[in-house]
Amino acid sequence: MEELLLKNPSSLSDERKEALLDLLYSEHCNDSILLKSDDFYLFFHDIWSLFEIGEKYESEIVEEDIRLKEWRIFLLEFFSARNLEKLHFEYLTNSSVKKFFVALYIWKKIKKDYFYDMRKVLKIEKLKNEYEKEFADSQDTRDIYHEIHLKIQSYWYMNLFKFNSIYDRILEEVLEETKAVELLFGDNIWETISNDNLRKFMSYIESRHFSEVLFWKSKFQTEQFLKVGLDPNSTYVFCVQKDISMKRSLTLQNGLALAVSEFSQKHEHNFVFLSFIKAIDQEMISHKETIDFNHYFELDKSFGLKTEPINYKGVINYAFTMLKLELSHSNSGKIYLICNELLFDDFPNEEDWISAVTHYKKLKKIEIVVIYMGDKTKLQQIWFADKILIPKQLAQFK
Repeated sequence: MEELLLKNPSSLSDERKEALLDLLYSEHCNDSILLKSDDFYLFFHDIWSLFEIGEKYESEIVEEDIRLKEWRIFLLEFFSARNLEKLHFEYLTNSSVKKFFVALYIWKKIKKDYFYDMRKVLKIEKLKNEYEKEFADSQDTRDIYHEIHLKIQSYWYMNLFKFNSIYDRILEEVLEETKAVELLFGDNIWETISNDNLRKFMSYIESRHFSEVLFWKSKFQTEQFLKVGLDPNSTYVFCVQKDISMKRSLTLQNGLALAVSEFSQKHEHNFVFLSFIKAIDQEMISHKETIDFNHYFELDKSFGLKTEPINYKGVINYAFTMLKLELSHSNSGKIYLICNELLFDDFPNEEDWISAVTHYKKLKKIEIVVIYMGDKTKLQQIWFADKILIPKQLAQFK
């Protein structure tokens, strides 16, 4: 089966193609009485062939059994009739990798959302019993299962046209998601994804991660939210609490990080990303540059478990250190602190520290914005915050 798929014409290098096919085979499509794993892989290959070579697909279908060839052509005719014109097909012509992900998304969604329902409709056990009774005297068990298999296939193909609305929804989802990827990272993103990130990237596409990140990024790309001034030496320090309690707001955090990073690059500001659990866990600095896509996955490292109170005072001190290093010729800076109610477990309010922070903020024209992701009933006054925003308020930016 792998050799069959590798015959598919494309501009991919053998190494790249093998990495993508490994992703396909990693889905562990088990044999079942409904449809065998080989048929699922052929189904994926047919969709990919259609996206790769358009209406020339017939010449690329492997001969094999004539019945197999007929149903594969039937399948491609269905997809072609439904979508070649409707899709604005040129969108899929610029990257074989994108075609792969689109085809795999369709394949997985149909396998998950459609075949499960078909199992119930077909009443497979009833079919099995009927065929066993009819052919018991003349055929062995293997032939019986073959006939059952063909019967189930015929049911499935007849029902394809009842499944138009499902397919339209699946296609709309994946096109929305792939376009969100390109809007976030540029049209060339497909060729820059590392082989190590393919599986993670597919899981993000399936979860509609990128369209949600794009939504939040668009909310944050407003002057009222981002602007500190156009001093080319300004610095943004982005501090994110990364314990497990913050995982549910992952897409919002990433949308904000990308918006601030892009705004920083546009206005030649410096951008510093800091993640922390009980202390600074990781530092990623992108001076006057965008976040490299493969570093994007670093933003989503596993969320750690909190074993002791978080040292927010240490985090803010470290952010000030970053600003001090970067603000030597600057007039302003901005700190974003993304956190939840754990802030109040060990809230920093020593008088000497309050005085020092207040003085330094005024001297260097530093603004601190707290993005509060926690329980609203536990939100208290935060003396060092110039602004406190919650997700509902963030969604209102236009």
